[in-house]
Amino acid sequence: MSDEKGQEANDIKIPKKVLNAVSRRMLLFENSINFERMQSLALTYTLLPVIRFLYSDKQQRIEAMQRHLVFFNSNVSTASLIAGVAVAMEEEKANGKDISSEDINTVKTGLMGPASGIGDALFWGTFVPILGGIAASMGEDGNILAPILHQVARVGVYAILMFFFVRLGHSQGLNLFQYSDNDMLNKITQGAKILAAIVIGGLVASLVDAETGLSFVDTDLQEDVFDEIIPNFMPLVIFFVLFYFLNRRKWSPITLILLIFALGIGLTYFDIFVSLEE
Repeated sequence: MSDEKGQEANDIKIPKKVLNAVSRRMLLFENSINFERMQSLALTYTLLPVIRFLYSDKQQRIEAMQRHLVFFNSNVSTASLIAGVAVAMEEEKANGKDISSEDINTVKTGLMGPASGIGDALFWGTFVPILGGIAASMGEDGNILAPILHQVARVGVYAILMFFFVRLGHSQGLNLFQYSDNDMLNKITQGAKILAAIVIGGLVASLVDAETGLSFVDTDLQEDVFDEIIPNFMPLVIFFVLFYFLNRRKWSPITLILLIFALGIGLTYFDIFVSLEE
């Protein structure tokens, strides 16, 4: 018993400065992606401070780097969670626990999917569109701070998530793995998607300005039909058209922007759309 206590007292503990180094490297995670193993080089680079701290022997460092140079792909914002778990498992392995390279990679693989679902839904699917809508609304009112706010807030929240998730993954370790198939994750993801859909719907109605100049007999289609029965009908049509080409036809955003310019000029010329400043 005394030997076990003595061994526990002498266990290697990852210091905060090493965890901070991992978090800072997570900010560069998207800078290294390849088609064969996706984010493997980025993850290995991120974990190098831990590998150097835990293993003094050159061969052990080589083996540690090799086990992380396998296929890895997840949402960047929540990949820091997996990095934190990998740090915890490397720490336990360096302290003599019976953990193999295969065990570490199995856990990483098991967490890739759930982490991607949460990261895509909460960060890119909810936070970024909401922030973009706020900045776009400010910019429409002529506020020059709109793009600055957008970048500072987005990058700031992203950086905070990196540091928080690395610490959380390291402190929880394998405890996070038991939640990877939990219904709670599906509920969080589904809820975030619903919230994003509501927000995007509001942004379409408030930020997309489009009116038609078409009329039939003595009926003005915009004033007598759309404004009275289905307000914001034209913005809704434009949204669904763009969504169709983006989601179904896989058009690029640049192509869609050019399409908007062409349609705006062409349809206004033929009075299908009217200038809102008239």
